[in-house]
Amino acid sequence: MKKFIKKFVLFCGIYMLVQGFHYTNVLAANNVDELSSKSDITSSTDLHSTSPTSTDNNKDKPSEQNEEAKNTKTADDLNSAGNSSGEKSSSLDNVSKEDSDSTQNLSNENKKYYEGNSETTTSQTLVKTDIPVNKSWKIKFNEPVDIDSLKDEIKVMDKNDTKISTVLSSDDYNKSVIVTTAVNYDYDSDYTLIIGGNIVSLYGRGLKNATMVEFKTVPSIVSIDDINTSINQEDNYSLPVKLSAKMSDDSTRSVDVSWDGTLSNTSIPGTYVFNGTVDGYYKTVILQLTINPFVPVQSISNDYRTQSSIGTSLYNYLMNYDNRQSVLESAIELHGGDTSNNCVYFASEALRRVGLGVPTYVANTLTLTSVLESMGWKIGYDLSLLLPGDICFTTSYGYGPTHTYTFMKWADPNSFDYAYICDNQGYDYGGNAYHMRNIDFATEQKDALSYFMYLA
Repeated sequence: MKKFIKKFVLFCGIYMLVQGFHYTNVLAANNVDELSSKSDITSSTDLHSTSPTSTDNNKDKPSEQNEEAKNTKTADDLNSAGNSSGEKSSSLDNVSKEDSDSTQNLSNENKKYYEGNSETTTSQTLVKTDIPVNKSWKIKFNEPVDIDSLKDEIKVMDKNDTKISTVLSSDDYNKSVIVTTAVNYDYDSDYTLIIGGNIVSLYGRGLKNATMVEFKTVPSIVSIDDINTSINQEDNYSLPVKLSAKMSDDSTRSVDVSWDGTLSNTSIPGTYVFNGTVDGYYKTVILQLTINPFVPVQSISNDYRTQSSIGTSLYNYLMNYDNRQSVLESAIELHGGDTSNNCVYFASEALRRVGLGVPTYVANTLTLTSVLESMGWKIGYDLSLLLPGDICFTTSYGYGPTHTYTFMKWADPNSFDYAYICDNQGYDYGGNAYHMRNIDFATEQKDALSYFMYLA
């Protein structure tokens, strides 16, 4: 029992010693994130103090206790060998790969500048480019610091060695300091962020190494060309999210742009003007979009068949936005004011508008199929035969196809996946009866095409 107690006390002492070292000697590599507007700079030096060393008091103790004591490392031993979990401490000579390529040794003059009160410290310089003018720097320490004591130790200097007005704030329980300028940096200009070597933690340990970050801000935007473009009615078009800008260093860069309006569809011909704003550019970018009116086609065909005059007329009629809206209003009226389940009413009314005598009582897909067959229309399954102006029907679950619509064109001529169609479901697509839909496959909301009908 006595031997067990001796071993237990010794183990606790070792545990406390190791934990004490782990607490006072946590190190991290320098790390500056160039891509974010806030960079992290983690000090690669520890806030250090002298750790107690073990004495040779074990030599007169029993052999069993000496054997266990032989495996005990002092804090100084662990400082070079790593902590109890096997992790290795970093140093200024062991920075992360990202920064090691841009790390330079300071001149002797700069090293002398960072001499501490009790010992001479070394320093390192990081070089960064393309820094945003609204950049904030986040400096991380391995121990908490007093933010009020850092005003002369952390500063930003311009190329003329003039101190830039900055605001220091703390984060991460005082283990991080955020450096923000009172106003934005100048474009295409050189600055130096200085992290002095006389910083002391709240636990009284001093920063071993000083750091300087020499950085250059992004060049300014010299010019961005206005945009003047035209498309055809119902063409697919989106306002650009990026523009090409000429920079002050003669380079060309892609920059983000925000517009003062949106383009929900291209159904209505006319000229539309949008004003674009680019961060850091003093002028407004003008985009002028002209939507040319649809010109009715005389015939429609592919390698396998030619569309009938009724089918061609139906396509031409539904390419007009006002016509589609008029058909939809009539379909709702035929359904007693009900805005849902109007697909057959919509298709039948559109066919009547171009001269096909579909009775007004036709109200479901089975009846519409039967009526069209009686008028000489054929049923097709081969999607390569499908032409604009054909009437399509989706999957049936025993009570007839779930939906019908008019085919207008393939979204991709080389794929049967999606097509532009016309139907009563414009409420699902920004109120426009002309929209894209899945064709040869089903989704959770929309069934796949089962067959289509055309007049031979």
